[in-house]
Amino acid sequence: MSYEPHERLVAPARDTSSLIRLILGLITTTILYAVLLGLGSYALKLSMGNAWVGELAAPGGALTPGQTLAILGSFSFLIIAIGLVIILVHRRNPITLFGGLAVTTLQFLSAMRGLATYLALTTIFIFLTEDFRQQLSLVFWLTLLPVSIIFILIQVTAEELVFRGYIQSQLAALGAPRAIWILIPSILFGVLHYNPSTMNDIAPWTALWAVGFGILAADLTARNGTLGPAIAFHFANNFMALAILGLEDFLGGLSLFVYPFSVTDTTELATRLPNEAIGILVAYLFVRLAMRT
Repeated sequence: MSYEPHERLVAPARDTSSLIRLILGLITTTILYAVLLGLGSYALKLSMGNAWVGELAAPGGALTPGQTLAILGSFSFLIIAIGLVIILVHRRNPITLFGGLAVTTLQFLSAMRGLATYLALTTIFIFLTEDFRQQLSLVFWLTLLPVSIIFILIQVTAEELVFRGYIQSQLAALGAPRAIWILIPSILFGVLHYNPSTMNDIAPWTALWAVGFGILAADLTARNGTLGPAIAFHFANNFMALAILGLEDFLGGLSLFVYPFSVTDTTELATRLPNEAIGILVAYLFVRLAMRT
């Protein structure tokens, strides 16, 4: 396995790499993100009302398309926060987190060409084997689709910038062993997805699933030297779950179709976790194949 392309992300991080800076950067990112979220929430309350905003934080609540977009859009604050940290703490260009915009874009598009086939096959398979009901009219869903794509891209890009673009590259720049700079960001990614208030008994399993996802995204990043393939990989997964077939009471406001069960039905969700894991592995292999051609 060749991780030589990873140097494109690691080299810019070396000049200001230190464990103290990394810890300071993570703390500062968290604080800035929290402050920006607070300001954004206040602005929404002024424009949409307290009740509308309160529903965003309610666990297991069904959200409108606008509310779902508000949650996804809030990840733009995370992009701003990590960008400011890179400038103020590490004194480098935030674009270096991507591995260069031009090559990142090209690799993203290459990966998406492979994932388009994966999305089509997965959609057909689900429609033949799963029970579901239509939530949005096709016309309304198609009208929302460009905005949905943009906001899902914002969300996945923010997470990839922090976990793969920042933490992974900074740990690698410190000279940490490969296992460390792959596992630490992936474990933190899993912790971020630990949600017992919504997922109840299967929360540890969904967090473990996220750790596995993070390892695959870390591998794609190191193999290709930009965030492009990992962003495409992440986008394909979230697009399927948020825009095609999702859970009505778990960020399901943009989904054309929804499952006939709730996010609180842990038994039903648990039976689907192995299939979800297989699906993610297949998506990863589609990206690997696309990046070889």
